[in-house]
Formats: sequence, structure tokens, C-alpha cells
Amino acid sequence: MSIKQWSLAWLLVGSAFSASSTMADELIVNGGFETAGVDEYDIQGWNVEEAGALGSVLLENDGVTNASGRNTVGVASGLNYALLDAFSLSNQALLQTFTTGAASAATLSFSMFVNNQSAAGTAINSEGLDYTTGGLFEPNQHVRVDLLNLGTDVFTTNAGDIAQTFYLGGSNGSSMIGGDIANPYINYSFDITPLLATGGTYTLRFASVANEGQMQLGVDNVSLLITPVPEADTYAMLLAGLGVMGFVVRRRNAVK
Repeated sequence: MSIKQWSLAWLLVGSAFSASSTMADELIVNGGFETAGVDEYDIQGWNVEEAGALGSVLLENDGVTNASGRNTVGVASGLNYALLDAFSLSNQALLQTFTTGAASAATLSFSMFVNNQSAAGTAINSEGLDYTTGGLFEPNQHVRVDLLNLGTDVFTTNAGDIAQTFYLGGSNGSSMIGGDIANPYINYSFDITPLLATGGTYTLRFASVANEGQMQLGVDNVSLLITPVPEADTYAMLLAGLGVMGFVVRRRNAVK
């Protein structure tokens, strides 16, 4: 085998292995909330939805909330974090939609705290994220983190609309009824490779609903790392390189 032939073969094989070991791609835009928009209520890369008059979703940088005036632990890292701040009688959502091709690995991670000052504690009503609970105004005080299927309503809790739920409940630390407590962040990580194995378009949603008192949901360091499945031309390149090597080896043996 000539040096030129060996070089071609190894170039093809090496390129194929290099392409197949692609580094993971970050699909979440501004997951650290370090880029502000026009004002503190405009969070680049994210959509915000609010219902009711006594709550807000905003970019925050200190440990005192704007709507409810409560203390929080502040940022998990960097300068800013996202805050869903419910004074009561409201529901909020922070959302980002992403599209991915077939994934060989997918990991969702985020840092989150939940503070709840309601006298009712945690209340998960069958009406989901509706603070009116269908007009009955029954206790409904909780947060949730979900991956929504394409084309669903922002505040849906229908099972068929939700690809996966990562958190459903109240305070993820201590609760101080009628008082003030700043729970620390908890770091969450989920392997969602089976869900994204074939790719698709989904919406990551952080949401809260409150009608019994004040509640705060803080989010920071949101990340979705995807390792794509190697494309067909990568395998073709590998086969081509192996084919060249095999052909030259056979030719060399025939000459002997």
C-alpha cells in the first residue's frame, strides 16, 4: 500500500470517528439569564405568560422580590435569575421552545427554589394551573416543571399535552406560614434521552399557580445538552475509508 493510499484511508476513517464523537449541543438560549431584554420583564430567549392581577415573571438580580416583597436566596450563579413571583390569585409561566434532531444523549438540568407562604401550604387542584379552579376558587397553590408537546396551550395540564413532568409540588425546602423564608436552590438533572431519541419540537415550562397566599419560584442555570445521532454521511465516510484499506490490503496480498 502506498503512503498516499494509506493517508486517504486513514483520513476518511479519522474524519468519520471525529464526526461521530460530536460534542453535545446546548439547546437552551440564555439559560443563565445573564442577558436582559428591553427591561427586567423581557427575558431574552424566553416567553412569559401571566394570568390574574397579582403576580409577575421577571428577571431578578437581588434577594427581595418585586411583587410580593419577600426575601429570596438570590442568584444561583452569575448576575441574574428568573423569578415567578405570585402575590396570590394568579398563575405564571416561563417558557422556551426548542427543536432537535435525533439524539443519542440528552440531559436537562436546572437550579430551582420554591418559597411558599400560604396558610394552606401546598394545594394541587384538579383544575391544574387555573387560579380560579373553574370559578370555584378552591385552594390551588403549587408549582410545576414540564416538557410540553408541540402546539399545546401554555397553561395546559392535560396528560396528552405533557411529554414529561420534572417537578410537581410546593416548597422544595422549609415553609413558613405567614412568615418569610428564603429556601436555597436545589440542583435537578434528568436523562431524557429516550424522550428525544427521535427528535422533535417541545416547550420547556416553569409554572406556578397561587390563590391562597404568596409564593416564589426561582430558576437559574437551565441547560439542555443534546448529543446528535451521527448522520448517514458519517457512516458512509467510515465505510469508504475501511473499504479503501481493505481493497489495498487485498491488492497487496495478490501481488505477493
